[in-house]
Amino acid sequence: MGAVSVHLRRLFQGLRTEGAGARRETAAVALGVFIGCLPVYGLHLTICWIVGFLLGLNRLKMYFAANVSNPFVAPWLVFAEVQVGAWVRRGSFHPVTREYIASTGLRVFGIDALVGSLFVGATLAFLAALGTYSLARVPAEADRPFAELVRRASDRYVGTSITAWEFARGKLRMDPIYRATLSPDVLPSGGTLLDAGCGQGLALALLLEARNAVENGTWPAHWPPPPRFDRMTGIELRKRVVKIARAALEADAEIIDADVRATPLAPAHAILLFDVLQLLPPSDQETLLANMAARLDGDGVLLVREADASAGWRFAAVRLGNRLKLIVSGKWRQPFHPRTEADWRACFARHGFQIDARPMGKPPFANVMFRLTAAPAASARSSQSSPVV
Repeated sequence: MGAVSVHLRRLFQGLRTEGAGARRETAAVALGVFIGCLPVYGLHLTICWIVGFLLGLNRLKMYFAANVSNPFVAPWLVFAEVQVGAWVRRGSFHPVTREYIASTGLRVFGIDALVGSLFVGATLAFLAALGTYSLARVPAEADRPFAELVRRASDRYVGTSITAWEFARGKLRMDPIYRATLSPDVLPSGGTLLDAGCGQGLALALLLEARNAVENGTWPAHWPPPPRFDRMTGIELRKRVVKIARAALEADAEIIDADVRATPLAPAHAILLFDVLQLLPPSDQETLLANMAARLDGDGVLLVREADASAGWRFAAVRLGNRLKLIVSGKWRQPFHPRTEADWRACFARHGFQIDARPMGKPPFANVMFRLTAAPAASARSSQSSPVV
């Protein structure tokens, strides 16, 4: 049964990613909308499957686009097509009266609907093409290697679940914090990388694929080499997510099933702490930061990403997104304990960190990345021994 499930997920992945590329995806959506406007209800799926196969386009996206004629829209769509068809054929619209409708044969309405669907479908297809191409096109040639890294990193999750795979595709592509981790100016190479609250291990997966790209000679020559670590470890509390991370990363990284607050930390050269602190009470935030400051080696980096609670409606957008994510994961009662950027700075300074803050969230989200380096006192403490996992 497990092999069948993986096969079905691989099959869906193939359907989901076939016909890749901005132009092909645009053509698939535009043709899907056009087909959906045709008054041949019950045949849209068959037509999409045949046309997509013959033209090498994404059949799944084509059929989704064909659902423009869904039960909520179809009555208005048919009405517009009948009226447009009447105007094209006879130069006038149908009167909308009971007497006229009763005295006019269905054949007239049917032919008008067919003729009108060609014009209405072409218009809607053109508009859909404009919107799709603006979203699907690759921004620049320089971004193609990153898109390929995202593809390879997210493909690690196909064997776990379609949801995990789709989440990885979207999150790695859209959230700028992950691309930032590939910069040696942000993360220093060497030693151990610890991802505290790693989720399904997206940052680890991207860094591993970057390392593979260097080893395989596919890393862009004009890019600085990505951070590389001797050991990569993630800590995650949610057992279901731990299973996903372990299945995706296998032996390339160690995933520990534990609460980071109650886990003795090994010395680390780099620590990732993305969107974790706001889920902890203020006292736990302070304790965790003190523990990490003690375990970070002398020239190490603690990379924190949190929301700025002083950012008004932009912070509200972050809060809403986090709340929806928790509802989906079944933790809708989880409280938040955010701080303003100034409060975060003061908190980090109390633990002896030197702070480099940068905006790290696409509009409208008000996220900030804090690159924290160990102060001399913290560096001295990191050399002391303590229980490790």
